[in-house]
Amino acid sequence: MISWLMHSRVIYTLSNLFVLPASLIPSIDFISNISFVIAFIFYLNINLLLSLVLSAVLIIKNNSNYRFQILLKKKGEELSKADYECVYLYAWCTLFRYFLIGSAINRLFIFFNKF
Repeated sequence: MISWLMHSRVIYTLSNLFVLPASLIPSIDFISNISFVIAFIFYLNINLLLSLVLSAVLIIKNNSNYRFQILLKKKGEELSKADYECVYLYAWCTLFRYFLIGSAINRLFIFFNKF
């Protein structure tokens, strides 16, 4: 049986790998906010429930990002790079960013594929 310490190291490593592309892309938060606007407009015409889900994801993402910034100031930049809580919270924010960007790309692909 794998101990919890080994399991959390695996999750920690996977979280770091998951956020690596987001940390290399400048202004990923701005890109995800623009993606929200694009996806929201497309989903508003098709399905109001999906537009509400996108709005909830944006609110949760911004709340998580705000909490991450507070945690970053509290722990310091050097300590936060190796802190489990900071990495998990940043991975949580990045998951929502990827979701918003993916939703916009999906809707744009479907929209332009019709023509």
